[in-house]
Amino acid sequence: MAISPYCIPCEQSNCWIEIDVRDEQNRSFKGQKATLTDAAGKAQTVTLKDGPTLVQGLAVGPVTVKLETQPWLKAAQSREALKESETSQVPDYTDKLFGHCDVKREHVKVTTGDLCLTDPEQPLPEGHKAGQAQPPRFITKHSYVIEVKGYQLTTLRIGVFFDGTANNTFKHLDGQEMIEAFLSQCDDPVERETLRQQCLAGALPLNDNSEKNDVTNIGKAHELYLPPSKSSLIVKAYISGIGTAAGEDDASRGLGFDNGATSSLAKVELACRSSIVQEIKSQLGDFLPGIGCIHKIEFDVFGFSRGASAARQFVNQLDQRADHLLVEAIANEPSITLKAGFDWASRDDVRIQFVGLFDTVVTSQFEKRQVTLAPDCAERVVHLIANDEWRVNFALTLIRDDAASNKIPPHFTELTLPGAHSDIGGGYYSRWSLRNPNSDPALTEQKAIKLFQSMERAGTRPAQSSAYQQAMDYAQAKLRLGWGNGVSVLSTPVSDPIRGKVSLRVRTLNRPEFGREKPLEVSVTVLLNRVVEGEYSRIPLHIMVEAARDAGVPFQEWKADNRDLMLESAAVPHPRVDLTKLDTLWLAAGKRKGVVEDLAQALPTDIYRYLRFEYLHHSADSGLVNYPNQIDGREARRIINNQEGGK
Repeated sequence: MAISPYCIPCEQSNCWIEIDVRDEQNRSFKGQKATLTDAAGKAQTVTLKDGPTLVQGLAVGPVTVKLETQPWLKAAQSREALKESETSQVPDYTDKLFGHCDVKREHVKVTTGDLCLTDPEQPLPEGHKAGQAQPPRFITKHSYVIEVKGYQLTTLRIGVFFDGTANNTFKHLDGQEMIEAFLSQCDDPVERETLRQQCLAGALPLNDNSEKNDVTNIGKAHELYLPPSKSSLIVKAYISGIGTAAGEDDASRGLGFDNGATSSLAKVELACRSSIVQEIKSQLGDFLPGIGCIHKIEFDVFGFSRGASAARQFVNQLDQRADHLLVEAIANEPSITLKAGFDWASRDDVRIQFVGLFDTVVTSQFEKRQVTLAPDCAERVVHLIANDEWRVNFALTLIRDDAASNKIPPHFTELTLPGAHSDIGGGYYSRWSLRNPNSDPALTEQKAIKLFQSMERAGTRPAQSSAYQQAMDYAQAKLRLGWGNGVSVLSTPVSDPIRGKVSLRVRTLNRPEFGREKPLEVSVTVLLNRVVEGEYSRIPLHIMVEAARDAGVPFQEWKADNRDLMLESAAVPHPRVDLTKLDTLWLAAGKRKGVVEDLAQALPTDIYRYLRFEYLHHSADSGLVNYPNQIDGREARRIINNQEGGK
């Protein structure tokens, strides 16, 4: 029945209307507050029932139906739209029963905006604004089933990748070109003699560490993270390593002290303040206009070294908190629309899905970092740690609360693997990473690993000195572990260390003392010079990727013939250790939940020795930065429990 625009509203209020508000899945909006205003301007607020809601005492004529905006938006935007293959059941539901006074019920389709009592604070998506179809008209003495247009329930999945100290994928690309040029010089018969010592020592002609390194496992994992599609809103954000910044020299304060504009905390703030939003706009630019709104955000967080510290800080800033920089950054970006009532502090709306850590190092000299991980901080946490790392400045922070215990949350995994810090997190060059087939200078590790000194009586032979005996014992111990294939005493103090050997360089000095016989000062330096193949770090990466894929992280399938992932060595002669067998042996370990497992300890001694000699790096040396940590007179790593966290 049409209402004439010339009618005068009736002063009597003895009419009724019946409404039943439902979504496309034919579910009610029970509990929502609806305000109905009749032709006389009288408003009534009622609470919607599970079925029809009868409202009486209305003036005859048109009635407006509006719902309290914020609660209504929160409810409506949580209701999923029908899929293309589905058909609405609301019309059949409408015809199944009669309304009040046995009137025939009427089916009306509306949008969220049609029923908003006030204008939403944030503009609604285009297809959900008021008046998208013919505006609904409701008349007294009618019974209406009101079907509200549903939403595409959208989950935004964000992978955040915090690289390790002095690692920067973008600067690596610049450095690689210089390394390739250096290798060509080492190959050239004319230039080779001039650069002989530099080529033999593997002394790359680069100032910044970030330019000397290959892409780490964080950079590679970032590349393996899937791109977005129409059906999967996926974004990945790469955060360069502590101490590095694009277009700038490496920062010593960031590298050495985890302080300043390139510290781990600064990297977390950078990710939240700008990087993540920039990547959302860049990678989802073609998809955002067609998205109604984002209903949930899920994070996968990865980190290596102090980047693992940053990853843990990032988790603690986001989990169940609404006071971080990312909240403001997304709120200020008009192209990113979150559902009404999106609650950053609720794990229903924001959840850390996966945390993947490569050998966490905190080492902040000025303030404590919040790296303690709560047992429920994420759906899944995997930590891979280095068994052959013992530098003073590279203390390990575990994800379990007691280093002496294997007790760990049921969805955590902590694995100890052979290798030094960057053997786990990556960054060493492989022959597959370089164009020049003669890559030895880029793979050479030459370093002084220990200095021994003693004062002896005049006339003492150097080989009888305390320094010499201590150095020889130390060298023999290194030999037994596989760091060389023999021990050699260099013939002169200026002789080059011998390739593959643990070398001893002996120096003597007679110090004059007035009126006394001159004592003899003996210094013995223990050196390594080895060509170390660079494929091993791909095994920890593979373990992490498969553990993440098992937990639903959107990584590409592992392709063993990808040059960045290949385990088969290109060295001649071929190494004795078959990395593909180790990879197969260890791969499932990352998927095992609630375990603490030492894969290094389980490795046969002879295999471990060959592995050290051919593939593992000796990160500690006699310098100040990489000096070894000592516990009870032996080289051993300092371990920090999860609850201690911090420095």
